[in-house]
Amino acid sequence: MNNKKLYFGFFVAMLIFCTFNLSATSSPLTPDNYNDQLDLDEIYVYNVTSFNTSKSLEWRELNWVAPPRGFANTTPGGQILVNFTGFYDKDPYDDYNLFESPIPYMNIEFKENQLGVLVTNTTFYNISNGEADMNLALGYNYFKSGFLIPNNNFTFLKQQALAQDEPPWWNATVIIEETQNNISFDFRQEVGFLQKTKSIYDKISGLLIYTNISVGNYNLEMTLTNLPTLNTEPQIIPSYTPIITFTTLSITTILLILNTKKKQKNKK
Repeated sequence: MNNKKLYFGFFVAMLIFCTFNLSATSSPLTPDNYNDQLDLDEIYVYNVTSFNTSKSLEWRELNWVAPPRGFANTTPGGQILVNFTGFYDKDPYDDYNLFESPIPYMNIEFKENQLGVLVTNTTFYNISNGEADMNLALGYNYFKSGFLIPNNNFTFLKQQALAQDEPPWWNATVIIEETQNNISFDFRQEVGFLQKTKSIYDKISGLLIYTNISVGNYNLEMTLTNLPTLNTEPQIIPSYTPIITFTTLSITTILLILNTKKKQKNKK
């Protein structure tokens, strides 16, 4: 009887351990179409080389009836810092955005270079990728690519970008360049505000690594400084290690229990 209790306790302990370990290695907060190896706790730093310093940027909510969140400013030599807070459903007012829920949300900090010293100008908290794109013009038309794109289907992504040439108000030349590591979207609006946006993304992480934007009197050019090194191949074996361990221990425990019962019968 004591052996049965011991084996049962051992079995339960292993079950709890493997369940906890499995939940720790998986990334339920990251949707399948994004890279689940991306560290959401990391602060991604963009060095600013060009920004319209004649006027602070008015940051609008997706609901244009609402008052602005505030004003943001950076300078050449300044920085924009992005810290992802997770993936959530789109704002109800984010209907002018072809990317489906859940989408990335983030904190965005603007830093100015004041005589060689980086000083925080303002920070916006838990902003959606769509709202960030709308205010910074990182994408074009419905293609609100923002700071992070899905990386599971680049063929479909290119088709979506090419479809943004929409007359009469969104006529644009759309140029897409793709290499082994990067994909570039270059939008050149031919009417209206004559927006020009070139945004380059890392294909492994999905992160924005460079952008150069001009529309009206607004311009922004910045480059990511701390692109993470992520594995290009899915880690199949590590992710299944808890399941393999649990299965092996379960079979071993069952065999031990059966063997103990057999010995007890033989004694009788």
